[in-house]
Amino acid sequence: MPEIGEIARIVHYLHEHLVGKTLTLVKAQHDENVYGKVGTTAAAFEKALTGKTVDNARQQGKYF
Repeated sequence: MPEIGEIARIVHYLHEHLVGKTLTLVKAQHDENVYGKVGTTAAAFEKALTGKTVDNARQQGKYF
């Protein structure tokens, strides 16, 4: 499990390099444990995110 400092560093990196940018290409590998439990697919996830703009990055505990 990552430490809070590691998560804070990732969030900082995302703010510097991703926030405010538009996702032009999204690649996701299908994983039944990730997508199957919520009733979607990697292809649907890719389609939903492509063209979206990242407006923020933050952490919640040890998750980002």
